[in-house]
Amino acid sequence: MGKIAACNVTNDLFALNALNVSNFSAFIGVPTDIPKDFPVKIIDGMRDFLKDIESDVHGGHTIYNPWPLFGGSASAILKNSEIIQKRGIKESDRLIMTKPLGVQPIMAAYRVLKSEISLLDDYNLDDIRKSIDIGVKCMTTSNRNVVKVIHEGNFFSSIHAMTDITGFGFAGHLGEMLEDSNLGADITKIPVIPNTDSLAEYFGYRLREGFSPEIAGPMLISVDPQEFDDFIHALDDNNIWWFDVGKISNKHQSIKFQKENPLFEVAEFK
Repeated sequence: MGKIAACNVTNDLFALNALNVSNFSAFIGVPTDIPKDFPVKIIDGMRDFLKDIESDVHGGHTIYNPWPLFGGSASAILKNSEIIQKRGIKESDRLIMTKPLGVQPIMAAYRVLKSEISLLDDYNLDDIRKSIDIGVKCMTTSNRNVVKVIHEGNFFSSIHAMTDITGFGFAGHLGEMLEDSNLGADITKIPVIPNTDSLAEYFGYRLREGFSPEIAGPMLISVDPQEFDDFIHALDDNNIWWFDVGKISNKHQSIKFQKENPLFEVAEFK
């Protein structure tokens, strides 16, 4: 949980193309009856994650709260010329994502496994557990490596807009990218964690419509079509997972799914 919280917080910086986290302040709320080593382990998880992205916990606050809370604030410094906003898309741009979606339904299955396992009688539990592992891997994989590729490959002008997909889901954050642009998006496929299409329907999450929230979700990047091949080859060279989800069209702020069910289950995420 400490790693997931740190990943979720710092990804907001990477969504703006910041490369280095200059400060991370942790926030933890704990019940009074929780084991004393619990907040220590959360901080250890945060520090382990931040060490991997060349940062650390620099301070923070702990409070008593009826239920556990984990999070924090992070800051970074970068040149104005290096900032990439969520707006700035251009017609014919290619859209890519750097993680599959489906964290909300698969973590709902995780909770059900612990409390009401009979609700999953129609599912192969080994497959569900494998998908849970993929979900955890997604939530603890930093988007910083994507930013490193942009900086090291000097792709600043090749990326017209980008954001990370979190609380508003795929369609919500893509809609933000399209605001005031007079452009739309044609979406061919959306990569998802195995079993999450069915689980989303079962639990009532709007994954097919693109409105299922994510935690520490993927980057959604609008790439100049002339630079697309160079950029994805650079991602491949750095072992960064990516998926081509569609392109920007001239349809005014319209998100059009080319198939009734655009979800595509990916076998693994590394």
